[in-house]
Amino acid sequence: MSDVYISGSLTHTPREMWDIYEKIGKVVEEFGLKPYIPHIHTPQNINRSVEQITNSHTDFDDTDAIHKDIFHNDVSFVEKSKLVIAEVSTPSIGAGVELGIAFKGGKPVIFLAKKDTVVSSFVKGPVQSGLAHLIRYENEEDALSQLKTLLETKFKSLIE
Repeated sequence: MSDVYISGSLTHTPREMWDIYEKIGKVVEEFGLKPYIPHIHTPQNINRSVEQITNSHTDFDDTDAIHKDIFHNDVSFVEKSKLVIAEVSTPSIGAGVELGIAFKGGKPVIFLAKKDTVVSSFVKGPVQSGLAHLIRYENEEDALSQLKTLLETKFKSLIE
C-alpha cells in the first residue's frame, strides 16, 4: 500500500514534465512515506507499459478495457492513501476526479502550482476552506523545498 498518492496531468502534459511527480515522490520517501506515482505504478499494476497507456489516450477506441483498468486501479489507490499531493499547474480532468475522490474520503491534500499559473476555484476553494494547502513556486527546487517544510510542519502525524 502507498501512503501518498501523487496526482497531476499526464495526458495533456509533455512527458519530460512528468519528472516533477517523481521528484515529489522522492521527497515523500525522504519522510519514510511510500509514494504512488501513477505513470510508474499504474502500468505495473495493470500489466501494461506506459507507452500502451499513453497511446491509448490518442486513439478514439472508447471500448478498450485499459481505461477501465486504469480507473479502478487509480481510484483504489487514492481511496487507500493517507495524503494526496497534486501538481495543478496544468488543468487535468483526471486529476480533478482524483482530487474529488480524495476530498470525499476526507484525505488531506497539498496542491503545488507555478506562481504564474491560474488555478480554479476547486483548488482555491479547498485551500480557503482549510481542506488543503497550496504551494506556489518559482521552480522545481522551490516547490520541493516548500513541500519538505510543509510536510515537516503540518503533516508530522503522517511521518511519525
